[in-house]
Amino acid sequence: MSEETIYDVVVVGGASAAQSSAIYAKRAGRSVLVVANDYGGQINNTDVVENYLGFKSISGPELAEQYLEHMREYDIDEKTGYRVTDIRKPEDIFEIEREDGEIYRGRSVIIATGGHRRKLGVEGEEEFANKGVGYCAVCDGPLYQGEEVAVIGGGYAGTEAADYLSDIADKVYVLSRSGKLKGEQITIEKVEKEDNVEVIRGAEATKFYGENLLEGLKYEQDDEIKDLEVTGAFIEIGTVPNSDITDLVERDESRRIKVDDDMNAGSEGLYAAGDVNNAGVQQLQVSAGQGCQAGLNASEYVKQSKE
Repeated sequence: MSEETIYDVVVVGGASAAQSSAIYAKRAGRSVLVVANDYGGQINNTDVVENYLGFKSISGPELAEQYLEHMREYDIDEKTGYRVTDIRKPEDIFEIEREDGEIYRGRSVIIATGGHRRKLGVEGEEEFANKGVGYCAVCDGPLYQGEEVAVIGGGYAGTEAADYLSDIADKVYVLSRSGKLKGEQITIEKVEKEDNVEVIRGAEATKFYGENLLEGLKYEQDDEIKDLEVTGAFIEIGTVPNSDITDLVERDESRRIKVDDDMNAGSEGLYAAGDVNNAGVQQLQVSAGQGCQAGLNASEYVKQSKE
């Protein structure tokens, strides 16, 4: 199709919700374009997936590759390599603009852009980023074989990171501000049983320090500032939704796009699926299901608008 073509459905994003949307819209007989910076999303940062129906155990990158292979079984157009910076609707047709200035047009749009890692915003974080401070234990953990590292965050992401790092690092410290570990119970139990994992409860990281590379961090606990000497620190405190690409939606206090039960995102013909919206828990099963729902509903919207 030429760039002047108006697609029935334009899917913005490159992970499970986006690919599910694209597949179901295409199977419904619609012309579909996927616009993504890259593919895989945060699942690429996941070591092992053990809770996805049909797979007892599979690596995150491998599952992401299977998503992509499945989508490419269909005649779906793809535009990759640049982020979408704006989605607007001057009249009845949406315009989707990328950061390189390219514009695509669609009768409906599905936003499935997921999220990115949340930062702490403390002293030394930016200075030591990629010099000991990281946001992906699966990506960078192997660099710290036999060393002592810290995981900042005791939630779902933090417990998963601690579990992964326990097989690599000599010692793993988990700083939990709430004092509790959260996530899947099976993972929490594994982390608490590991001899080389220590949970520091009621602790909040306040500073990262070192010379050229990270040498340690400061944290506050019981109104005292304490020191922890580590060569690696992984900030695992959840995600921020990639929702700031359009003014056509409403967002909640977490910046997630508000949707109804049909994944409608406010403007007629606009949908949002997966971690970028405020519906349901952030799990692969949910994202894929919402993608299916959005793809089918967008297809039905287009069908009715053409009649």
